[in-house]
Amino acid sequence: MFFLLALLQSPLSPQAADVSPARMRETLQELCKQPRVAGSLESHHARDYVDAEFQRVGLVTHPVHYSVYAPRQTGQSLFWRSPLPEDVVISSVPFWLEMDLSEVGFTEDPASLQSQQPPMHGLTASGTAEGPIVFAGFGTEKDFSQLREDLGDELEGSIALIRYGKLYRGLKVANAEAAGCAGVLIYTDPDDDGASRGKVLPEGKWRPETGIQRGSVFNGNGDPLTPGWASTEGAQRISVEEAVGLVGIPSLPISWKNAKEFFEHGERPNAVGRQNALARIRIQQNDAPVTITNVFGVIPGMDESGEMVLIGAHRDSWGLGAVDNGTGSTALLEIARVFGIAYTKGWKPDRTLIFCSWDGEEWGLIGSTEAVEEKRDVLRKNAVGYINLDVVASGGRFSAFATPGLADPMRVACEKSGLSAPSNLGTPGGGSDHVPFLEWAGVEVAGFGFHGGQGTYHSQLDTPYVVETFLDPDFELHAKAAKLGVHLLLHLSSKETKLHGAQEWMRRAREGAARLLPHKNQSLAWKGFFQALREATKRTDQNPKPAKGFRFHQAFIADDFGSLLWHTEGYGSLWFPRLTGDSSEAVILETTQALQKVGLPSDVREE
Repeated sequence: MFFLLALLQSPLSPQAADVSPARMRETLQELCKQPRVAGSLESHHARDYVDAEFQRVGLVTHPVHYSVYAPRQTGQSLFWRSPLPEDVVISSVPFWLEMDLSEVGFTEDPASLQSQQPPMHGLTASGTAEGPIVFAGFGTEKDFSQLREDLGDELEGSIALIRYGKLYRGLKVANAEAAGCAGVLIYTDPDDDGASRGKVLPEGKWRPETGIQRGSVFNGNGDPLTPGWASTEGAQRISVEEAVGLVGIPSLPISWKNAKEFFEHGERPNAVGRQNALARIRIQQNDAPVTITNVFGVIPGMDESGEMVLIGAHRDSWGLGAVDNGTGSTALLEIARVFGIAYTKGWKPDRTLIFCSWDGEEWGLIGSTEAVEEKRDVLRKNAVGYINLDVVASGGRFSAFATPGLADPMRVACEKSGLSAPSNLGTPGGGSDHVPFLEWAGVEVAGFGFHGGQGTYHSQLDTPYVVETFLDPDFELHAKAAKLGVHLLLHLSSKETKLHGAQEWMRRAREGAARLLPHKNQSLAWKGFFQALREATKRTDQNPKPAKGFRFHQAFIADDFGSLLWHTEGYGSLWFPRLTGDSSEAVILETTQALQKVGLPSDVREE
């Protein structure tokens, strides 16, 4: 062990002290010279820059292209009016008024004045929707249940005005569609990240009233038309009508300035209900295939086992994307530089290191999901872990996640970095590029960052100005994140670092199964499931540190589904996703059989 520590700390090995805040500032500025909407011509600047930087420090690069379904918005409009009294002659008054959907930049930050992506929701439906406005709160199932109770049939054909927050935006639109609404408008409330929180841009870091939050409304991951397989050239594609997770009604993000026009006296009501206004949404899109590009930088490992460690950040954004995800991409490039320079001087890792710059994350984790679908068998066999870097420097509050197998390495890296690891490291929620690695390939995942509130999320105001003026002027948080990444990746690069987390995985699995307790008339299938759960618990208790290469989650990966153990739903997650109170015996048996493999010698991969 002493020899191992000495080797890891030798002058040849990557050194966290080599991380440069000044260099990271330059990186962020270079990445944010042009918008990076996935697959756009403007995004090629950042793609080529990342590829060149990987090569410059000695990494072998592999750009990989996919042709995906990600319709581009070619036109959008929002008209509104108040209901007219019956005795008013329509021709004597303006019938519909068009709303100004533009975001307002400011001279203090010339980048905010650049022409950027119009207000849009990725993977929304095209078309026109017209109807009375109903305020639907946060757009939860409970909110729409209350609206149905209050409005009855009047809810049908309405336009739902929904506040961002509490729930992934795609689920908000899906809930509105299920309730019979014809369209959706989603706005960001000033109480959440605007004037109620403090000074707005350019004087402060919070969202001004014209700020608009874009984002995907796809309730799934990857290319919707190639579910379960990669969108490579010549790949089979299903029709849009067959795709699961696409919403069927048009939706549009709007500003608080727009939204308050629909409220009486410009104030958000205290309860859901109909408003005294009508709206007409029009969305036009080009649904021709879009080419996205992942860029990989590789440092080959010396060990013949083929084991690999991956670290990645998404490169695409909804505009200039300084915070989301210029911060993560900047950290990725800095970590790659530190490792690349050490590699060119003679240091070599045991395990192959792969630096991943993802495209298409903002549209539903498309780039990372397609990569995992294409290389799933290799990842299941050889991937030791995946580290995700998404928004790593937006405030002073450190946070981290790690699945049980990576919890100890994360704690070691935090200690070396002078940071306190969160006490409850465990399975993460959804919403970023770690998901397909865990859910489709059973790979252990981790992520971290320094976070804090601010008001530029998915807006044209997410530029280096807000980072350099308010969030991280000296790039100290960027540097801390990169140093932690160096420590974690260096620790995992050694074949002596083992992943042990079976007991913690099993504990969390039991907690997840608690919601599945069947009714009094317990079927034989349910009895078998809970018996298998108890037996798997005993095996992991008896063997808390299994042999080399053990991965708990591998037993639960089904070829036609993904993880039988854990599944994302928006930003949250669900344990035993195929099991409900009325699951069929065949479905219960499938998960039972996976439990029966846990902890058995035949399930342990030897090196």
